[in-house]
Amino acid sequence: MDTKDNITITGSVHIVLTGPDGKVKVDETRNNLVVTVGKTALATWLVQASQVAIFMPYMGLGTGVTSPASGDTTLTTEFAGGGYARQTATPTSSSNVLTKTAVFGAGVATGVVAEAGLFSASSSGTMFAHVLLGPYTKAAGDSLTVAWAITFN
Repeated sequence: MDTKDNITITGSVHIVLTGPDGKVKVDETRNNLVVTVGKTALATWLVQASQVAIFMPYMGLGTGVTSPASGDTTLTTEFAGGGYARQTATPTSSSNVLTKTAVFGAGVATGVVAEAGLFSASSSGTMFAHVLLGPYTKAAGDSLTVAWAITFN
């Protein structure tokens, strides 16, 4: 008997943009694209003798509006300067879903947010997945919570 099992990796990104008054301005979920270098990074990470480092622990935001493509290695236009930094994502898992959650607080990534990526490092590094958002405007006092769910089917 020939048994075949295919594993697919899919992802979705849940974004909640909250004003300084606590009111939700944006609540949306978008599907992402797991890019080729991200798939390679996962395979490489899985064959290591031990997975000491957390897989893809950083999230970045940008203003680019170019549709994600499998060959992407960076965001189209990642935020820079003005107190911007990729945020460390907290990992959790349930069944076959790995979720990474990060908060971009007041003053971080202020302006038009149009894309997000999941990365191996706080700068440069390997991108695992890329998604277009909104776009929407994150004001200086707003907080943006990003929950990135990676599902293994």
